[in-house]
Amino acid sequence: MNYPIEKLKKHYPRILLALCLMAAVPLRAAEEGHDHAGHDHDDHRGHEHGVEASHREPEVDTHAGHDHHDHRGHEHGEEASEEIELTADMMRKTGIEIRKASPGKVSRLSTFPAEIKLNRDLSAAVTPRFRSLVLEVFGEIGDEIEKGTPLATLKNRDTQATYTVTAPRGGVIISKNLSVGETAEEGRILYEVADLSSVWAEISIFSNYQHVLRKGMQVIFIAHDGHRAEGTIHYISPMASHQTRTFTARSVLKNAPEDFTPGVFVRARIPVEEVEAEVVLPLEAVQSLDGEQVVFIKGAAGFVPRPVRLGVKDDLHVEILSGLQAGEEYVATGAFTLKSQMIIRGMDPHAGHGH
Repeated sequence: MNYPIEKLKKHYPRILLALCLMAAVPLRAAEEGHDHAGHDHDDHRGHEHGVEASHREPEVDTHAGHDHHDHRGHEHGEEASEEIELTADMMRKTGIEIRKASPGKVSRLSTFPAEIKLNRDLSAAVTPRFRSLVLEVFGEIGDEIEKGTPLATLKNRDTQATYTVTAPRGGVIISKNLSVGETAEEGRILYEVADLSSVWAEISIFSNYQHVLRKGMQVIFIAHDGHRAEGTIHYISPMASHQTRTFTARSVLKNAPEDFTPGVFVRARIPVEEVEAEVVLPLEAVQSLDGEQVVFIKGAAGFVPRPVRLGVKDDLHVEILSGLQAGEEYVATGAFTLKSQMIIRGMDPHAGHGH
């Protein structure tokens, strides 16, 4: 089929450009999601299409009729910024507080296994004074008793005299080892009574931390269901266990939650190092949004999320490695409210920053 030479000349620049594009970046249009077939482009100066200047015909407007007005400096995939607009009254009602980012200290925490045990300073055993026959039993495991409460009636096997054993202290009966009609030898433990309002938390310390820990250090204990109790180190053993090769550190917990009962295992978090950081924020200022850690900052008309990279954190603060500089303003309290607003409104958390 013969094509008129005049039309070939007329469309020569377009044909040449198309051939260059096919040779240099044949898959570029598909990758960027642009449909280049059947439409022209007005002004793509600033786009990088992989075509060198020498491949173009500068005297011919090859993009005539294109509907994309001005893409100079525009990055593909970047969307307009979405901001959460709140009035001063709304900010006050929702508790949003803005602060300037500043340097600070963050504690590096290490976690150790710990076991809750009886506070032996507040427990006592009940034993017979003589080899005796058990006549009556009054106390049962779990009974809360006061000091002097009768627990059992016994009869001396040698003299046949009867006597009563009583609670040596107030607390809860935690063990019982007698029954009516049996003989209890002298020194046998019949009952154990303990004050469970105070327990020991014994922490297994790895040998490489032996010289890091010291008396008086704060410890946060975490139970299996997330409940917490706070204490301080009162004692560190001078010798390692032959079985575990660990040292024991002990804290006394007073009025701890019910799941800190003797016999259960918990986790102990201890600050083993203090880190000087250029930017430190309260933990509540950092929110997880669409798989990223973000802080909220003020935009032109409202608040926008900004991705940040986290460093060391403790139970109150976190180090910011990048994404926020010292002196910049951020939302210190109320960030969760802004996150909720973004989710409710269906806003794009990635709007306003490139990918």
